[in-house]
Amino acid sequence: MVNDGLSAVYTLNGETRRWRGSAQALPTGIPAEAQELRVTRFHSRNEAFVTSGKPSAGVLKPTGVGLELVPVSHPNDLVAGSKATFSFLIDGKPAAGLDVTVIPGGIRYRDRLGEMKLTTDKDGRFSVTWPQPGMYWIGASHGATGPMEQSGGSASQPARRASYAATLEILPQ
Repeated sequence: MVNDGLSAVYTLNGETRRWRGSAQALPTGIPAEAQELRVTRFHSRNEAFVTSGKPSAGVLKPTGVGLELVPVSHPNDLVAGSKATFSFLIDGKPAAGLDVTVIPGGIRYRDRLGEMKLTTDKDGRFSVTWPQPGMYWIGASHGATGPMEQSGGSASQPARRASYAATLEILPQ
């Protein structure tokens, strides 16, 4: 699932207002008399990897838009106790220094999430050694992460916020 659009905060007659929509709708969505306009472009991607039949790498090809996970290790070959490598791209370029969180599933009755905090290298790569089989959530975000009011950005040059989440299944050995 991919979402791409703009969010705006502005003041009209002393009242703070919010708007959300496409880049094409922005000129007509914000009143001309709006003041203190702050615009943020958001792009989010949420993926689940499923293989039916023979695995293919063709579906894993990045689009070059937003924050994307590129599996170096095929998602169908992830096994507990083994090391897997992935890379993150932002608009098709390596996302260096990106904070990545990996959380094992089944947290309902655990006192601790058991999350792994990782950082991508200069090529946008990171590796995970899967401690046990099961479902895992991977998440990362890039760009403005605070409230929209703090993200700056104008209609001609919006601030940028991109996020990514995926669910992977790790098989037993």
